Amino acid sequence: MPPEIFIANASGSVTGTVSVAETTAPVRSAAAIARGNLMWIAASAGLIGAILYLEMFDNQQVNETIKKWEEAARLLGPDQFGAAMAAVPPDAKEWDFDDRDAFDLFVRKLGAEIDSLADAFNTNKETLTSARDAYNDAVSGFAQAMMPVLVAVIASIALQFFPATSASAQAIGIAGLTATAAILVMVFGDIGALLHAVMAGFNTDSRVMFAADSRPGWAPTGTDPGIKDIKIDWVKDSKFYQ
Repeated sequence: MPPEIFIANASGSVTGTVSVAETTAPVRSAAAIARGNLMWIAASAGLIGAILYLEMFDNQQVNETIKKWEEAARLLGPDQFGAAMAAVPPDAKEWDFDDRDAFDLFVRKLGAEIDSLADAFNTNKETLTSARDAYNDAVSGFAQAMMPVLVAVIASIALQFFPATSASAQAIGIAGLTATAAILVMVFGDIGALLHAVMAGFNTDSRVMFAADSRPGWAPTGTDPGIKDIKIDWVKDSKFYQ
């Protein structure tokens, strides 16, 4: 079962995805019905609260963020920024003095820096995509595991009104509570580990190493200026250097 289903209109354009709320809706409804079992009066409220917490995850917002990282990486890639950079250096006939070598070196280093940024953006996109898929898988697994438990609890509701079977109804309710607690601990443990891994990844620079050749010549190692601090002042137009 895929973590999400894309919804497209007649032209084939994606208009949305199945949300976490839609995945958990059957469980939420079944949990409300299961309150008919005396053992589930309070447990159902707790389960519904846990489901509402899971539904705070917004697939659409995450998808938009992934798209922005992908777009940023594409714009800084060879087909966009790379092509623009290739058009920057003047022709050798227009500028063939000694400082041409220094300029070419600067452009090459700047290009390497941009390539590293594009790689970092792609890594962020891939990390967020993996996190989204893992979260949806966890929620889907939660829904699949909970439904049989809730069906059993709902089926036991009638048993509690007959003296001969009331003990069985209570036993089913207790078993359901135990199973529900175990499933919630497992799911929230997996999600907690997932979020910890994602935050650890975003808070480290060890995954995308910027090449030494991309460091601006005036910046010592470890004190690289941000890309917004790099500025080129064109003092003279190209005719001056002819």
